[in-house]
Amino acid sequence: MQVLTLSELFGINALQTATELIIRKADLMPVGLTPVVDNRSEQLFVAILLKALENFQGTLTDENNSNVVDENNSPIEHDNRSLWELLDIFKWDVYIPEEATNKIRNEIIIHSFTHANQPLP
Repeated sequence: MQVLTLSELFGINALQTATELIIRKADLMPVGLTPVVDNRSEQLFVAILLKALENFQGTLTDENNSNVVDENNSPIEHDNRSLWELLDIFKWDVYIPEEATNKIRNEIIIHSFTHANQPLP
């Protein structure tokens, strides 16, 4: 099993110091963030989660960011959840709640593990 790097989770330009984590908004554009001076915290949080989700589940894309499809014209998907040692993220469901039909909701499940899986004696 592998450990995710900072750039895999937060973008190629992510870096950290002893006191800061720096994530460039431009690295979050491929998952739908439009960088502006005053992005809402919810927009940034969701973009970070979607960026992280790319390492676990998604569709294959070409150099133009278009989906690679099979002979039935369905996008080819990947599921890499078993590769990572201490984190598991996957998209669960999409639904529209009755009380807010103008808001489509996407559920993302996150499992975080405190230590690597050790074989039983």
